Amino acid sequence: MADKGGFPHHMLKEIFEQPDGLRDTITPRVSLEKDLAHLDDVRISEDELRAVQRINIVASGTSRHAGMAGQYMIQDLASIPVDVDYASEFEYRNPLIQGNELTIVITQSGETAATGAAQREAKARGSRTIAISNVMDSTIAREADGVLYTYAGPEISIASTKAFTAQMAVLFLFAVYLGQVRGKLTRDQLRYWIRELLELPARTKAMLTYAAECESLADRYHRVQDFLFLGRAVHYPLAMDGALKLKEVS
Repeated sequence: MADKGGFPHHMLKEIFEQPDGLRDTITPRVSLEKDLAHLDDVRISEDELRAVQRINIVASGTSRHAGMAGQYMIQDLASIPVDVDYASEFEYRNPLIQGNELTIVITQSGETAATGAAQREAKARGSRTIAISNVMDSTIAREADGVLYTYAGPEISIASTKAFTAQMAVLFLFAVYLGQVRGKLTRDQLRYWIRELLELPARTKAMLTYAAECESLADRYHRVQDFLFLGRAVHYPLAMDGALKLKEVS
């Protein structure tokens, strides 16, 4: 049985592993000295990325919420239109993929059946594909043109925590990389966003010092029957995921 590391359950352990997962996912892929992001595993040429006219993001559940946040990131930083689909619906809606499109498929395990089917459908229609997975050499990673691994470590619990935050981090990295390749970000902007990314693990660790306050709030409100999660723009998918997590664990 996997070690709980002194925590009462795996989900709490994995919440506290988020800073390490973010650090391992972000740090090897950026250089503050050179003001650039480098995603060697993407394996799609810069010329092809400059020619991309639309991106499809396909995922389910928590991974879809990360993809919805990624939609805002990519459109803001790289000025490319982005659509987000439920993996289970993508192949049934007759996706009209044109030339110069890119499809990003996201699944923690890399083995989600509907996401894999959507990936194969996109490839059959001529789209290049990039997989985001937390498991090395998973099915979607093997079948993709490029892969962005989240180095969050094994995730056992439901609800997903460290894999979700790592997915958002790698999507932001990809948005910065696209903005860099397509000339949409100045050097000062690149430096700013890279610095923000590198500070994210420490900021996450600082937030975890409020665990006792969270426990107190949970004790205060645990008998409440209804919760409403609100968020606008990039915070909308985060509100959706917060609601999903509360439903999953309660």
